[in-house]
Formats: sequence, C-alpha cells, structure tokens
Amino acid sequence: MFRNKTWIVGIVFFIILIAVSYYSSSNAPEQYPDYAIESPSLTGVKGLYTYLSDQGYQTSIVKQAPAQQEDTLRLLVNPPVFTDQGVATVYMDYMKQGNTLVVAKENPDGLLGIKTEYALQGMLPDSEETSDIQINGMTRKAVYNTPIRLVANGDDQILAEDEYGPLAIKKQIGDGSLIILTEPDWFTNGQILDQDHLAIILETVPFDQFNHVVFDRYSVNDAGAQASTFELYPGWAYVLLVQGIVLTLLIFWYQGKRFGPIYPVREETVRFSNERSKAIAIWLVKGRNYQASLQYQMDYLKEIIRMRFGIPYHKDWHDRLRDIESHIHSIKPNELKKLASELENLQQQPSLNKQQYLYWSQQMDKIRDEVK
Repeated sequence: MFRNKTWIVGIVFFIILIAVSYYSSSNAPEQYPDYAIESPSLTGVKGLYTYLSDQGYQTSIVKQAPAQQEDTLRLLVNPPVFTDQGVATVYMDYMKQGNTLVVAKENPDGLLGIKTEYALQGMLPDSEETSDIQINGMTRKAVYNTPIRLVANGDDQILAEDEYGPLAIKKQIGDGSLIILTEPDWFTNGQILDQDHLAIILETVPFDQFNHVVFDRYSVNDAGAQASTFELYPGWAYVLLVQGIVLTLLIFWYQGKRFGPIYPVREETVRFSNERSKAIAIWLVKGRNYQASLQYQMDYLKEIIRMRFGIPYHKDWHDRLRDIESHIHSIKPNELKKLASELENLQQQPSLNKQQYLYWSQQMDKIRDEVK
C-alpha cells in the first residue's frame, strides 16, 4: 500500500512540474539578442528597418548568403569575424558585382581586410559625453565609446572622422563598395534618435542610391557566429531534459538508491567482539545467572580503575573507593564507604534475585561513568 502511494505522489509531483514549467515559460518575456532586426528592445535595430520601410524603400530580412544580384545595399550590424574564408569570399564577390556592403562593428579589424588602430584612451570622451564629428565639412553631434579608429588607405574615402581618426570609411571593391562604421550602437532603437545619430547614418550610408536594402542575418546565424548554448535546441527540449533528470532521480529513489556518503564496514574483530559480548549478556540474563553477570561487571570496573588511577586489581573495594572518592561526585563519601562494604558482602553471596541484580548494575554503571 505504501509503495503504491509513493508512486502516486511521484506522478502528481511530475505533473505539477510540467504545469509549472509550461506556464512559467509561456509567460516569460521574449529575449532578443543585441542588434536583432526584429527586436523592439533598445538594443535592436527594428527602428531603422521600420523607418526605411515607411520611407518607401524596399527592405527585406535575408537569412541566406548574398547572391550575385546587383544594385542592392546589404547592412551587417555587429557581425562576427568570419572564421570561414569561404564566407568572406562570398561577400567579396557580392561587392565586386556592383553591390554595396555596409558593416557597422565596434572593432572590425580583420573582417574583409579591414584594418584598425587604437586611439589614446586618455583623450577619448566619457561614455555619455557628446563629441563633434566631421562629415563632408559639416559638424555633427554624436555619442561614441569606441577607442578604435579605422586605417584608411590612399584610395579610401573618409566619410566621418573626429580629431583622433576616421570613424567611417568607404572602400571601392570591384564595381561595388564597402562602407565601414565603428559605432553599431547608432543603429539601435535606443540611440538612433539621440544627438545627430540618424543624420550621420543617412549621410554616410547611401540608402537613397539603392532601391533595395537588405538587412543581413546570414552573417549572424550561419556564417560562423557562436550561438548561445541555450539557443542550440528549442525550449521544450530543455524542459524534457530537466523533467527526465527529475524522473530518473525518482526512479532511483523508488528502487532504494541513495546518494549519501559510503560508510566502511567495521573490522571483523570489532564486530565479532561486540556481537559476542551482547550474546553473553543475553545468555546471562535469560539464564538468570545474575551473580556471574554482576561479577563480570565488577571485574570490568576494577580494570577501568586500574587503568585510570593505577590502583592494583587485588585491592578490596574499601581501599579502591577511598582512593578515588575525590573523583566521584554523584555519591557522597559516607555512602561510598557503605557501598564498598555491600560490594564486599555481595561477592560472597551465592546468588542474587533480579531486583538486586538491576540495582547493583545501576550502581556499577554510575561509578563507571564517573571514573572513565
């Protein structure tokens, strides 16, 4: 009956766990990664995508590698550095066919042949300080945090710069071009309307020269980017994993498995000695050999006193108890003398009844506890 109830409790607990997992996961707010195009959070770039769509631009979100189409502008916001050279070759061929690729990344060094350098940290403004940026002879206000500046070659066009170096440049690649910016945060929903960020974006990225603007997701999802561990499998797979672990523990618990410390078995000599002592004690009690049992207890007490105080075994109880009376606090000295006389008489008696045996056993235990 108890085993059946245990199973019922386990099944009910399992069902409750499924219900709690379902409702807690369904009500949790959706998490978006930074710079996600569909993200309405402050770190997403949905605002720019919506703005361009409302302005009449043909926009699309593409998860595939760029095709060899012409006259398109493809925007990559904070892409990873490509570990697969084949992916970099695809993007280079895309630009050579007359398309424009825009890369906004805080430190794009090594990406598509881009080179950068560090500005002096002590000369950079604070994170919330507004700074001046020069664009085509005009001064724009912006907030930027990166200490990275782009290295422009002789043929590169500097689109935006401050006193420490270029923040945006344009490279000619075949029939197309590559535009690099070092502030991806300007494209995010939380900062695109701060200061002159939107104007800087529209003046450095030629959206008006292209009918089709492509927001790239291939570089983030399929081109060597490292996904989070919890993004590798759908959410229900992790729920099943946790529930499977709980179910396994319940099965082990039902089968009697324990996950506590392992206690080693006592040595045989100790175990057999204890078992033999218990067996002799039971035999003496059941056989009513009270006198013999009490004699064993007195001998044992004599041995303890000898080991503790050095009193010889052959001394009588008067001398033994007188020598140790200062160490016995539960029995008064006059009572201890009387007890010594009774113990001497007790050794001469041929037999004892059960009441006498229990009384004197208690007295032996009391003295033994005092002298141990």
